[in-house]
Amino acid sequence: METPALKDGAADRCSNPDCRVAQDGRCIEGFGNKAECPQFGKLQIVQMKDVADSSLASMHGVAMPASTTLTVEEADNVIKKREARVIAITGPFDAGKTSLIAGLYDLFNLGPVGSVAFGQSYSLQAFEEAAHDSRATSRRESPETNRTPRGEVRFYHFELFDSSTGASPSVLLGDRAGEEYLETRSNTDLAKGFPELPRADVLTILIDGQRMLDAGQRHNVRSEARQTIQAFVEADVVRDTQCLAVVLTKLDAVRKSEDSGSQAMHDFAILVEKLRSTFGMRFTAIESFAVAAQPKSDGAKQGEGLEKLLAYWMMEPRRYQPTQVTVESTQTDRYFALLPIPQVGGIK
Repeated sequence: METPALKDGAADRCSNPDCRVAQDGRCIEGFGNKAECPQFGKLQIVQMKDVADSSLASMHGVAMPASTTLTVEEADNVIKKREARVIAITGPFDAGKTSLIAGLYDLFNLGPVGSVAFGQSYSLQAFEEAAHDSRATSRRESPETNRTPRGEVRFYHFELFDSSTGASPSVLLGDRAGEEYLETRSNTDLAKGFPELPRADVLTILIDGQRMLDAGQRHNVRSEARQTIQAFVEADVVRDTQCLAVVLTKLDAVRKSEDSGSQAMHDFAILVEKLRSTFGMRFTAIESFAVAAQPKSDGAKQGEGLEKLLAYWMMEPRRYQPTQVTVESTQTDRYFALLPIPQVGGIK
């Protein structure tokens, strides 16, 4: 077994493999003087070679859960085991679906979001991957998130606790490529193959705030939203127990635009009222939200608006609420119908 040793030039390097202080002079821990960093110039571990111990060579370790997004079958298993909230997040490409999910996860890293606290997750690795490119360690100049690939829907999983209600449900956030939702406008049958839609407690449609600032695209954005919901209705994947959340994303960009920001907010309000008048009978409730999940400017705070949206997602689903059954009595003059109903042991 090779003994770990200092590599050549280790005195000028950092033992943190992610730190590139030797290349660009920037400490990943944020120290202005690299000599103050406890990891700078320390021992760098060299990979062991020629493992002589056969017991070590044959050791496979402990199998750990994948901690990635859940399949439909895995999400079904979660729903069977405990109370759950299923959230279908729809919208066109680049509207901010992944940013919304990553932004909510980042808020939970800081503490409770309003009255809702983080419990655990089966998708921690997936959350970390979604949030990585928006963090300083990614070395990006501005927050970015990778686009959702086409294919089967995947679910991000939270277990949360709401101190205001005592509820501790699992929350499943459905994530599918935005292009697939848009294609349902020309072929409504496609929506029948999206299992997250009929199972959702809250159907969430995202409205791209950046596109709403463009007078040339604003009408298209509103039309896309109406036509997408109409396609879901025609495909019969909308249930009257569902709520609809209409979410304006990229609020920071909307606020920073002095010329178009107020018009974008006005047109968004008109869109929400149009959806209420058209589809109000199809949903239990239709509410609007404006969020800045991962702002790229100082126009909004990190995660602004997500607390209000999360509270809407956490409401007790109507499907859990008992339905009042009306008992109708029928008047009759027939003697046979007036006979008493026999009890156990005969008529008494």
